[in-house]
Amino acid sequence: MERRWKIGTPYLNDSTRIIVMGITGREASQVVAESEALYPGFVVAGVTPGKGGSEVAGVPVYNTVREAQERHPEINTGIVYVPPASVKDAVIELIDAGIGVIFIITEHVPIRDTVYFYHYAKERGTIIVGPTSLGCIIPKIPARIGAIGGKDPSVAYADGGLVILSKSGGLTTTTAEMFKRRGWGVYMALALGGDVISCTTFADAIENLADDPNVKGVIIQGEVGGSYEEQAAETILRLWKEGRWNKPVAAFVAGRFQESLEGVSFGHAGAIVERGKGKATDKIRAFNEVGKITGLVKVAEFYHDLVHCIEELGVPRNFEDSTPEGKVKPLYSTINEENCQFKA
Repeated sequence: MERRWKIGTPYLNDSTRIIVMGITGREASQVVAESEALYPGFVVAGVTPGKGGSEVAGVPVYNTVREAQERHPEINTGIVYVPPASVKDAVIELIDAGIGVIFIITEHVPIRDTVYFYHYAKERGTIIVGPTSLGCIIPKIPARIGAIGGKDPSVAYADGGLVILSKSGGLTTTTAEMFKRRGWGVYMALALGGDVISCTTFADAIENLADDPNVKGVIIQGEVGGSYEEQAAETILRLWKEGRWNKPVAAFVAGRFQESLEGVSFGHAGAIVERGKGKATDKIRAFNEVGKITGLVKVAEFYHDLVHCIEELGVPRNFEDSTPEGKVKPLYSTINEENCQFKA
């Protein structure tokens, strides 16, 4: 994607101007109202067929994307909030209108629809994040797409050098808050979504961030199912060999315990282990191998260990650690590692 911004990334930047598909729906209208109060000017139009001429939180509503573009030629990003069965048509309408970045917030999008518009977008150079993405935030601008961070993102998000990449929207913000307490701010947090097919993967994001000097460290939050974490490890190694990657990476892969529960699935739609593929231990092994070669990757044994990994990798704090000494010892310290049972 041709760079036309001063601050930010291909996913969100100071030139981002947003059109919201399904803007008059309950969730979309609430998010638009909150986002406009926090970061005014980024959402410039919305589309709901049959409701053109109305407004949501001061944002004009149109019947089609083309109609909105006639009044707002600066539109370059779309957010999709329409029902699952309508997502495919909404995404195709945005792509055909030349919109370069699309976030799909909707859950339960049919897999075959995702497959179709994934390839349709690739052929036309369009970036799609999702489905089931919570959005993206860059405190430095400041701006956000979607509902990431909730009603008061400042509780969790402060400007810094970390990038958080996660399949979970809620965990993205939880992680940002944890690092903020310990002294690190966030350059960008991107919730990729947890569907079986992720239109933007960890590897895609890493590729797009490789040459960004604002990125001082990357947090990858993976889980069982699929092979996106292995792809991320392979991409880091390839970019490192090409001389394009020198950024510390801390990774956490959830779901190791699932390997003792054969046939049981849990979590996101993408958290499915099939025929021995997609195991957490395989993903952890892939990251560890890249870490041994490059010295840039550390895997957190437990979620809270991500902080220690970033510290050990030498990523400088942006401000003082605000957590009192002795108050950060995690509850998992009571676990007996031999049998994973709590001690008496």
